[in-house]
Amino acid sequence: MSLNFTQTIKNKTQAELLEIIAAPEEEAPAETFEITRKINQFIFFDDTHQKICLPNHKKYTKEALKPEVYPFSAILSCQLVEEQTEQVVKKKKQQLGSIKVVLTLQEETREIWLIPNFINRDSMAYKTMRSLANNIVAEVNQLKEGVAC
Repeated sequence: MSLNFTQTIKNKTQAELLEIIAAPEEEAPAETFEITRKINQFIFFDDTHQKICLPNHKKYTKEALKPEVYPFSAILSCQLVEEQTEQVVKKKKQQLGSIKVVLTLQEETREIWLIPNFINRDSMAYKTMRSLANNIVAEVNQLKEGVAC
């Protein structure tokens, strides 16, 4: 049994800790995922088992979500979505944008937010995240083609 770091041991007695260590591991079907490639902390690839993992890092999801694993064959499409707006900031018109990658799977649609809040489209951060988003789309679409062959 993997406790997945869900128990705080600071307040446990020595006897409780020894009991946890000595407890037999449950025979649960462990989902194996071996990271062979990744794009930043947004998406991980397991080419060996033909799976992807959305790690759902709380920095990007703003929620405490567990990682999600999907087989390559479950991917239907992947596309970059940019929302754009124009606002006056400090008496100047600025082009602002947000970026996400929409991953359409057989059972659901998942969004990978790279820039959830509007920022200046001319900024280095925007350009960097746009490049990462394009890399994610290219990699996922390449996987789809590899599975279809």
